Amino acid sequence: MNTYTDDIGVATEWSMKALGLMARHQVVPLPTNYEVWFRYASGQDTTLNEEIDQHLKEGKKIDEDISTDLHQRFVSHASLTDTTLDAGDKLNSEVDKILKLVQQTVGDSSALGSSVRTASEGLSTKSTPADIRRVVEAIMSASVQMESRSKELEERLNETKGELNALQTNLTKARNEARTDGLTGVANRKAFDETLLQEITRASSERKDMCLIIGDIDHFKSFNDTWGHRTGDQVLRLVASCLKGGVREGDTVARYGGEEFAVIMPGITTTGAETIANAMREAVQARELVKRSTGETLGRVTMSLGVATLRAGDSPSALIERADACLYTAKRSGRNRVVSEEQHAAPKAKAS
Repeated sequence: MNTYTDDIGVATEWSMKALGLMARHQVVPLPTNYEVWFRYASGQDTTLNEEIDQHLKEGKKIDEDISTDLHQRFVSHASLTDTTLDAGDKLNSEVDKILKLVQQTVGDSSALGSSVRTASEGLSTKSTPADIRRVVEAIMSASVQMESRSKELEERLNETKGELNALQTNLTKARNEARTDGLTGVANRKAFDETLLQEITRASSERKDMCLIIGDIDHFKSFNDTWGHRTGDQVLRLVASCLKGGVREGDTVARYGGEEFAVIMPGITTTGAETIANAMREAVQARELVKRSTGETLGRVTMSLGVATLRAGDSPSALIERADACLYTAKRSGRNRVVSEEQHAAPKAKAS
């Protein structure tokens, strides 16, 4: 939707520049990364360029996490904005057409009323059958015109209903795409942030339980380095599938970033969330990995997970921080395990 130029030469120049920049900064040449760097090379999204320049100035490597975040905020969001604007333009056009028809219909209705009044005023006790016939013909003629306009308005309204339904479908699809992680099919970071805030607000106002699980694939970087990013992507999809298969209706599974996933669980106690987290961990461990290109068995992967429980006055960042702390405890304790806040706090209590 958002086209920067129709000039093939200019587009080619931007493309070559984008590929050169990706190679120089060791950015994995994935389609989503290319989209980000093509926008950067075009120089027409100043906010994106400023953010990338700041990362480079600070000596940061534009890794997968940063690239995913940039794509979601500057590419996916732009696509949604373009779709929304396009839908708005179409909607305005349809509304204009309807208003014109309504105005014409109202005018015809006024004309009919005027015709009836004029004809009625011309009748009296001395009117002849011919006078009455002329009045009736005038009223009938005005009625036919009014009926024609009304029918046209009804048909146009029905057509517009179909157009509006199609626009609504397109907007819903675009919104869902903008909130979905393209690789795994679960919610992306933007959707996670929005949903977490909504669920915390709801649980706090209704004084209900709520838990947040944050999980991380164990030794994922070494797995990626050994078998390659395409196989790593396969692992991410497998883990996402296991998580989606283990949650309840109303829970939200999201890719939090890189190899980290999160599960928002409203209306559940710490014990209940811990049980589900362990079931998901076991589901991941039970799946044997096979390299699709060769059929080679790659073994199994495991996950470590932390469970945090909502407290009074919690902000999203506070809840995330405690779930992260539990996750790190699980990692330090040997990985492939679930640690809740109660377990995380227990060693501290003994030490004191």
